[in-house]
Amino acid sequence: IWGKERRFNPDSIAAKPSVLKHFVPVVKRYLTKEDRCLDLGCGPGGFLSLMAPFCGTIIGADITPSFVAECQAMIDRNGISNARAVLLEKGELPFADGEFDKVVMIDTIHHLEEHERTLAEVVRVLRPGGLLLIFEPNILNPLLALLCVLGKNEHGLLGLGTFAAYRRLLGTAFHTELEEYNGVLVGPEGKASIALADFVSKPKNWAFGWLSPKLFIAARKI
Repeated sequence: IWGKERRFNPDSIAAKPSVLKHFVPVVKRYLTKEDRCLDLGCGPGGFLSLMAPFCGTIIGADITPSFVAECQAMIDRNGISNARAVLLEKGELPFADGEFDKVVMIDTIHHLEEHERTLAEVVRVLRPGGLLLIFEPNILNPLLALLCVLGKNEHGLLGLGTFAAYRRLLGTAFHTELEEYNGVLVGPEGKASIALADFVSKPKNWAFGWLSPKLFIAARKI
């Protein structure tokens, strides 16, 4: 609806005030310089570029060849020495058991064709006690719900989009450590939309939190 160039330009994503305000501080709390991280469903790499300074190593992985190419180009262009991009085929993730300390999935789960199969792979590649960090659209936000109905690429969110739904999906393999509403907004970019997202996601405005554009979940592998 907002167009590929506006939603999927990695340099634009990494520079958005909303992303810098609501995404960076959250992942910074969880990532360390010793971590081996996987950005699963990395797209063109806008979020990866922001996480890389906090990781030991980070791999961006996606099933879309053009996104992987854009992500690697962004890595090379910005001289990010601890990152690389990997193209995924359907099926198992091309990584060893327990290879990662952290897996990050940003607006990815609701696009999956086989949720359980992919999350089983996430469990496999995470080390024992490793963390899964999830950012997903909040279906309780009326505008996002409408966009999910209108945009066929977002139809997967209609059965998800709530903390309870993701808790069920994670099942017994994870212990959920934190669930919180988040104000990160990739689009639209209007000042009014950003101001509203900022307002409803402030802890002091907890009564309006359910209107936030994003859900954030931190879940530890058992």
